[in-house]
Amino acid sequence: FIYVDDSFSFAKAGDLSYYVKYHKVLPTAMVKLLLLWDELGIPHEERKQIFGSPLAVIGFDLYHSQVNCLMEESKYSLVREIKAFARFKSRRLLREFEHIAGSLNWALNVCPFLRPGLSALYAKTKGKTNSKGLIWLNRNVVTELLWAAFHLERSNGVYLLKAVSWN
Repeated sequence: FIYVDDSFSFAKAGDLSYYVKYHKVLPTAMVKLLLLWDELGIPHEERKQIFGSPLAVIGFDLYHSQVNCLMEESKYSLVREIKAFARFKSRRLLREFEHIAGSLNWALNVCPFLRPGLSALYAKTKGKTNSKGLIWLNRNVVTELLWAAFHLERSNGVYLLKAVSWN
C-alpha cells in the first residue's frame, strides 16, 4: 500500500536487493519502488526507507513477529504528561485540555480501550473556544484521565491478528 509518500509492505526474509543510490541492501520490493520513483523524478529520503522489526510508524512500534503494535517510549511520556495534567481543583488552559485530548486520541490507535478516559474531558471542553481560557479540572476529568494513564501504562498494545501462532 502506498499513502502519499509512505509505503507499507511485506517480503520474505532474505529477499533483498542492492540499491545503488543509498549504497545499501533493502527489500527487493522497496528497491523496485525507489527505482520507479527515481525514473519518475519523485524525491525520497534515505532516512525514511526503513524495514525490519520493530518498525516505527508515527510513534508506534510494529512488531511483525508478534503481529502487534506498541508505543513503548511514547507511552511512558504520555503517562507522565497525563499525571502532571490531572490535578484535582487546578485550572488549565483550554489549549492544554485540547493537547491532552489529542495525545490520548493518538494513543487510541493502539489502545482503543482507553476511549472512556476521554468522556469527561470532552464534556468539560464542549462549546469552549477561547484557547487561553482557564478551565477547572473536576473530579470526573481527573478520575478518567488517571484511569486512562493507569491502563495505558500496563498496556501490551493491540494485536493485529487474533491468532499469534500459525499452523
